[in-house]
Amino acid sequence: MKNLNEYRLESEDYQLKDNSTIGDNGVEVYFRNLEDKLIGHINNADSVFGAVAWLTSEPILNALSHKNHVQIIVQKEDFLKPDTDDNNGLYYNKKLRKKYEGLSCNIFRGEFMNWLLGVTIMYPNESGEYDDSLEAVRCVGNYNKDKKPAFPRMHNKFLIFADVEIFDDCGYPVNIVKPYAVWTGSFNFSHNATNSFENAVYITDQKVVDAYFNEYTQIAAISEPLDWTSDWIAPQWKL
Repeated sequence: MKNLNEYRLESEDYQLKDNSTIGDNGVEVYFRNLEDKLIGHINNADSVFGAVAWLTSEPILNALSHKNHVQIIVQKEDFLKPDTDDNNGLYYNKKLRKKYEGLSCNIFRGEFMNWLLGVTIMYPNESGEYDDSLEAVRCVGNYNKDKKPAFPRMHNKFLIFADVEIFDDCGYPVNIVKPYAVWTGSFNFSHNATNSFENAVYITDQKVVDAYFNEYTQIAAISEPLDWTSDWIAPQWKL
């Protein structure tokens, strides 16, 4: 069976129930059609940040491509691993890279003023210029030189949705990030995950949202650019 969510009990022709619901505290819980639910929240957001082990779903990447600001950290060891039987090798890498390059992040590290990401030290690039920009997709994780199957990973699956307001009190425009919701659960942002039993929750409690955003900025602070030539790629910045 390609999609576990379509399973039926043959003896009774019973299809599994969708137990998705909204709690009295406003927490939304999802068990079916997670990709569509996530895309709905992405479409309603101005900006999206987060840490996701795998980011390969074309519909999700297409939705993210319409956002003003996207910055997501993926698991560096596995981001080149094909998501379907049809996609593999050089073609898959080229296709995924094009999708990633279609995402925008127009917020600078220094604009994360109250979070760890904002205090990372800038170093000159190869041209001698100081670059405070952020790629839309970066990665983090240990260097698994022996390619062990059991190895510590950046295994999160959460996105933070935020409004970004522009202030120019300093004489120049500054982006102020205001997180308002978080999505988290077992669901990887991949085609394979849409055929699997997964779960997700959508939370708007500000204390919880801020905790996730703080965790994201810590992970982003030790991230590095993607290396498209190797599955194995050290933090780019210092604190």
